[in-house]
Amino acid sequence: MDIVLKTENLKTFYVLESMGEKKVVQAVNGVDLNIPRNEIFGIAGESGCGKSTLLKALLASLEPPLQLIDGKLLYLVDGEYLDVFSLSDDKIKELRWSYISYIPQGSMHVLNPVKKIKETFFEFLESHTKRKDRSEYLNLANEHLKELGLPSRVLDVYPHQLSGGMRQRTVIALATLLRPRVILADEPTTALDVVAQRAVIQLLKRIQKEFQNTIIMVTHDMGIHAQVTTRMAIMYAGKIVEEGPTDELFAKPIHPYTKHLIQSLPKIGDKEPREGIPGSPPSLVSPPPGCAFHPRCPYAFERCKVESPEFVKINQNHRVACFLAD
Repeated sequence: MDIVLKTENLKTFYVLESMGEKKVVQAVNGVDLNIPRNEIFGIAGESGCGKSTLLKALLASLEPPLQLIDGKLLYLVDGEYLDVFSLSDDKIKELRWSYISYIPQGSMHVLNPVKKIKETFFEFLESHTKRKDRSEYLNLANEHLKELGLPSRVLDVYPHQLSGGMRQRTVIALATLLRPRVILADEPTTALDVVAQRAVIQLLKRIQKEFQNTIIMVTHDMGIHAQVTTRMAIMYAGKIVEEGPTDELFAKPIHPYTKHLIQSLPKIGDKEPREGIPGSPPSLVSPPPGCAFHPRCPYAFERCKVESPEFVKINQNHRVACFLAD
């Protein structure tokens, strides 16, 4: 299996200091991931569990107060794994957008509201490719939009003249312009209506199929994971608690947290009330000892309160960090 990106005991914390007091938010706390090529890999979990921070770490975009505490981030480039955090800033900048790109939340905040879309494309290409004249850049942008089924007229308008769904698809087109091997998508369907969500999802699936790259998608919407992803990881309190093929996780979830997330989904024809997860996620400043989910878990016993579970392999592709798996 061709692993294009992997992490080893990755820890990235927010270190906040104010009036002599230091506060440490353990947003990503010991994450080990192996992301294969040619897959849509999903990361699920409640708000505040560290999903978006994990994407920042995978992009090697650690700006204060976010700091690397421990671990490695490895990209497979030209057949060799590069330890990204040991590279120079110039080398990391070179890898961004050509090897790995990022689709952020909130497309309206990404596009400059006082510039036409084509100016944003020009600026992007001028800063990340060898010098060409603007007619070449325009042709490249037009061809890419055409490949993705988007009308070239979007280049001649301002962001506010596009619908929310069209803006998001334009941002996706911008992020995939240089054919990156890995695309990080942070809540790409948030704040969109169901029709626009469908268009965005179809575009992401089309990009992955045509470019044969890897998409790592964060969303708390388990329904979208079921439709789109081929493999997924469940994140809770800064840690991955279960990982495996999406079909298998939905058919046979092992971790109680995964079960709760799936059981909260509405089902066609099922009029039984859905049950939410009791309680709320723990503070990442002072997470509980042992398994972080134990205060909310209906199956917790004494060992869960004092000992943090290690990953156990259910089979070759499915692993879980839970004592119940024993």
